[in-house]
Amino acid sequence: MQVPESYPEEQNRPFIRSIFVLLRHWRFLVVSFLLAAIVAAVFAFTSPNWYKASATFLPPQRQKSLFEQVATGLSSTLKTFGLSGIGSGSSGQYSFLAILKSKSMGERIVKEFDLIHVYDIRDSSMEKALQALRNNSEFEFTEVGSVVISVWDTDPRRAADMANAFFKNLNEISTRMNATEARSNRKFMELQYNTTMKRLNALEDSFAVFQKRTKLYSLPEQIQAAVKAAGDVQARLSLQKVYLGILERRLGPDDADVQTARVAVEELEKQIKGFQGADLKALLGTDFNNLPDEAVTYFRLYREIEVLSKLQGFLLPMYQQSLIEEQKQMTMLVPLDIARPPESKDRPHRSIIILLTGFSVLVLSMALVLIRERLRYYAALYPGEWKRVLDAMKFKKSS
Repeated sequence: MQVPESYPEEQNRPFIRSIFVLLRHWRFLVVSFLLAAIVAAVFAFTSPNWYKASATFLPPQRQKSLFEQVATGLSSTLKTFGLSGIGSGSSGQYSFLAILKSKSMGERIVKEFDLIHVYDIRDSSMEKALQALRNNSEFEFTEVGSVVISVWDTDPRRAADMANAFFKNLNEISTRMNATEARSNRKFMELQYNTTMKRLNALEDSFAVFQKRTKLYSLPEQIQAAVKAAGDVQARLSLQKVYLGILERRLGPDDADVQTARVAVEELEKQIKGFQGADLKALLGTDFNNLPDEAVTYFRLYREIEVLSKLQGFLLPMYQQSLIEEQKQMTMLVPLDIARPPESKDRPHRSIIILLTGFSVLVLSMALVLIRERLRYYAALYPGEWKRVLDAMKFKKSS
């Protein structure tokens, strides 16, 4: 076999050789391009038109939740002990995108618009219908802060109705979730407040009976200062435990913020140890050692009342706020643009489909031509090696 004459003799000009090869097969390349374009055109023009409808809404302005108010109220208090690094937890606002992309939301839309039949799901599979819905819907935040819900469908009216249904269901779900959270917060704060009030009332009654019996109505200023200091620390510990309880209910016991809050509780408990037992006597000096049992009892009752009074003063506004939040009945989301049936299709982009298919087949055809000519060239240049390759291939087929 001789080397084809179509190859220039220069061995260092492969690009020029490739141009010659492609020009020699121009008819095959043109026919390949045209056939691919015709097939793509038939597919594109027989495919149904898909219409895009979009609904836009504006999320509510972010307000401090009860959870964040507790965190804010504690921050300045805890800075005294070097514990200001405690995070504020989650924002209290549910992710609208997470709700829109949730399975429960998708099932609502599938059932409402009978999408199993619309998408022609042969085995009536809900999972396949949900996947088709995900492929034909899109949710995004814009740079200006709005949220856009886009839906594609072959029926422009149904596309608009589905986009509006996403918005309606999102409004219902987010409102219900916030109402559930507000009710849970109210119950928690109510329990904390009522428990504190019962303990405080019982201690005040006991303290009044004690004073009436012992005629002891005051202590030296040094002891009162120690009582106040101990009460401050214990009040901070109680507040931090309330905060920790809210964190655990909201984020779970393994969250990083929960772990940090738990460390803060442990640090405050260490501070408390300095105000109990022998350490307290050392703090007060000889005056405390000389106190009678009645004075010690007075000290303890007074300290407990100070602690619960401070805790009650913190819990009362939080409890009142939780009552207000529970009673709020308002629509959370503000619609900016209601979806309307589009007048023109959004896809398929027929010209793009035809051109991309045609040029893709053209590139593939060019590669096949060059590979074929290169094999012919090597077969002519190395006939012995080429013959052994062919014989090996024949042997494999026969075996």
